[in-house]
Amino acid sequence: MMQPQELQREQKFAARVQQLLSAAIDKAKGFAGEHMESIRLMLADAWEELRLKPTALSPKDLEQLSQEVHHFLARHDWSKENERQYRQMLLNPFFARIDFREAGGSEVEKIVIGLYSLTDPATGERVVYDWRAPVCSLYYDSLPGEVAYNSPSGVMRGEMLLKRQYKMENGRLVYYIDTEVSIDDEILLDILSGATTSHMRQIVSTIQKEQNAAVRYDNVRLLCVVGAAGSGKTSVAMHRAAYLLYRYRDSLDAKRVVILSPSSAFSEYISTVLPELGEENTRSATMSEVFGTILGQAVEPPLKQVERLMEPGYELRRASVRYKSGAEFLARLRAFCRQYREEGPEFADIKLEERMLMDADSLRALYREEFRLLAPALRILRIQTVLEQRLEVWGASLEKQYAESFSGRYKGKELAMAARMAVMQRLHPVRSQIRRMLEVHPLELFAQMMRGAPEELAAAARENAQAQCVWWEDAGAIAYIMLDLGFAAPDRGIRHMIVDEAQDYADAALAALALYYPEAQVTLLGDPKQRTCPGMPPCAPENWGACFQVENAPLLTLGRCYRSSLPITRFLNALLPDGDQIVPFGREGVSPELRAYTEKDAVATVNCLRKAYHRVAVVTRTTKMADRLSRRIEGAYLLDGGDDALFESTDVAVGCYHVMKGMEFDAVVVVWPEEKLTDGERRRLYTACSRALHHLVVLTEPEMIEKLGIVL
Repeated sequence: MMQPQELQREQKFAARVQQLLSAAIDKAKGFAGEHMESIRLMLADAWEELRLKPTALSPKDLEQLSQEVHHFLARHDWSKENERQYRQMLLNPFFARIDFREAGGSEVEKIVIGLYSLTDPATGERVVYDWRAPVCSLYYDSLPGEVAYNSPSGVMRGEMLLKRQYKMENGRLVYYIDTEVSIDDEILLDILSGATTSHMRQIVSTIQKEQNAAVRYDNVRLLCVVGAAGSGKTSVAMHRAAYLLYRYRDSLDAKRVVILSPSSAFSEYISTVLPELGEENTRSATMSEVFGTILGQAVEPPLKQVERLMEPGYELRRASVRYKSGAEFLARLRAFCRQYREEGPEFADIKLEERMLMDADSLRALYREEFRLLAPALRILRIQTVLEQRLEVWGASLEKQYAESFSGRYKGKELAMAARMAVMQRLHPVRSQIRRMLEVHPLELFAQMMRGAPEELAAAARENAQAQCVWWEDAGAIAYIMLDLGFAAPDRGIRHMIVDEAQDYADAALAALALYYPEAQVTLLGDPKQRTCPGMPPCAPENWGACFQVENAPLLTLGRCYRSSLPITRFLNALLPDGDQIVPFGREGVSPELRAYTEKDAVATVNCLRKAYHRVAVVTRTTKMADRLSRRIEGAYLLDGGDDALFESTDVAVGCYHVMKGMEFDAVVVVWPEEKLTDGERRRLYTACSRALHHLVVLTEPEMIEKLGIVL
């Protein structure tokens, strides 16, 4: 129970923090102004010297001036960033406190936790600790009593005497709670009951114990995190990025971290989290952008692939996805690359009429013996160089012969030109043969690899190679071949890669990422229940380690849903009765509605919900349906998978379930005019329905309602 005198002491401390923040803001603002004034004066002096005498400054002087300007600019930017952080802390300067006594010591250390650290310049006292500091992990992981945490100098042991949470409003302390649990449910409920925003928010004050374990997991090549919809996987990913940037700030910066998102809209959705946490945004890309870069050509958008697979008449594509998605196909892919490294392309004798330039055995010897330490792509390049050198010798000899033969018809430059043209024409068939044998086309290599596949898939690979068409399910395998054999260069600058919605990617695609970012530690996050692409086998996160050739990769599970209300979570569990049940967080709410679909009812339902909720979404089965409804709903914003900017919070978002993955809304209308109920359809419907926080309406066919058999 909160004690009045203790509350006064805490409020007095909060007022002190506010004063320190105001002073820190003024100081940072002053420093920023001083640095800009220094830059202005330096440039003004230089300009004046150059005006009086254009040669007054040597190149060395100008270089030194440039370095000084950059130095002051960096200090200016640093001061402005400090000012921004301190201003951000004004409204909520801290959210928790723990009292810790180190083992064998008598002094009790009061550790107040906030978004950033704050020091009293007069005393050097750390007044507020950054939530990422090692000791702050005790707040997320431990209860009062005997505790331990990992620090840079080793394991620190001691006793936690107090664990306290604060409720702040506009920088003023409203109340505190001394708690015996990780995060008090009252505060968490208060936060989760609020409305959503157009961008994901930071959650440092409510990170749960199992989430914190994933955020702070250290020194692993690969970390796998799985969890139900709404369990905080994406939040964990963003806070993990912020933690790593803090933990390894001397060797890691935002440019060396990449986050692979399912769509550009999703990248925009999460784009404000890291700046809120005091870090620059990392590099961000979609998987299709990565594969397009590796292949050097456009690939089929994954959304188009999914749409086609759900339509009748695409049995070949569904068979293609089924064949290429699992571990068995990855094993075939690796075996093909091993064989190609050992044997190379199909070599043949290179000759002109009866004259041998180099026989097949000699070519094989170059590839398999002399150049064997090089990557296959470099071996082929070296062989081309050897052949070109021999052709030059041939060409010089032939040119003399033709010059003698043409001497009666041409003189001087004309004779030399005629001889060279004759040599080029004579050697053209040889050069063409060399080009056909050694010129490597990635799609043709893939077609070669597919020779052992079922005939209809092998034929499709040959046709796609001729048409230069890359199916989405082929992109990862083709990228793997190019990277493994040296026909594409890896990105060695990335030190950490975070892949969200990892369940959507085939084993070959994940293996290609391992080759493209060879220096990176990896965090994979996904929900096997949301593997919704028709034809793909069930997702097995325990096999992700094999894709990266990492044994015993840690696999963490987030089993509790914090997004949806209790009635909606129960509905989600009923959609997938045979799967692992989602553990709901105890937030009551409105029961979901399940009724027959009409377009008129869908529009009316949206108009009704938008009066009661801040953010409303319509989630459909297909993009065609999303496009149709977006035209009928006033103020609707269509998300089609290619958006770089999100809709305003006053708009109604409309999009198919595949585009909406990872996002959340206050109220959701799911439009699902489908009669069949397969396991895949259940997962797609689960993905759509799990976007809702407070209110869910499902409009579908009467036959579907009957087959679902859910009692509300």
